[in-house]
Amino acid sequence: MQKQQGFTLIELIIVIVILGILAVTAAPKFIDISNDAKAGTVKAVEAAVNSVSSIVYGKALINGQTGATGSVSVNGNATALVYGYIASSVNLTTLLDVGADLTPVFEAGAGAAAAGQPGVGTSTLTFYGYDDTTFNYAAPVAGTGCVVVYKESTGANVAATVTAYTGECN
Repeated sequence: MQKQQGFTLIELIIVIVILGILAVTAAPKFIDISNDAKAGTVKAVEAAVNSVSSIVYGKALINGQTGATGSVSVNGNATALVYGYIASSVNLTTLLDVGADLTPVFEAGAGAAAAGQPGVGTSTLTFYGYDDTTFNYAAPVAGTGCVVVYKESTGANVAATVTAYTGECN
C-alpha cells in the first residue's frame, strides 16, 4: 500500500480561517501607520520651529535686539523680531527649509482669530493639504487640525510658543 503525505482539506481550511482572523485584527494597525507618520512629521516640525526660535533668540541677545522690535540676519536674510523672538510675520518655511512633499502653507495672522484665520501675533504652517478654514484658532482643540501654530512673544522675557495639532493629518 502506498502512503500519501500532505494536509487534509479540513486542516487547510482551519489555517486559512486563522490567517483571515489575524489579518482582520492586524490590518487597522497597519492602515493607521500613515496617519501616525504624518502626525510625527508635524511634531518634528514643531520641534524644529522651537529650535530655530531659540537659536534666533540667542542671536538676538548677542546683537542686543531684544526690544519690542528688532532684526537679525538668518542665512543671509533679515529676520524681523519681537522681543528677540521671531515675529509672526516671518515665513517659517523659509527658516526651516520644509520639503514640498509636506505641502506646507504659511499664513500670518492679520485680524482677530476666527475659524480659518490666525489672529494678530500668530502664524501657522498647515501640512498635507489640510483645509484649515474650519480650524478654530481662537480656541484650538486637541485632536484637530494638521497645523503648527506659532505665537510670537508678548513681552520682554516671555518666550514665543509653538504648538502642533495633529488630529486630522490624513
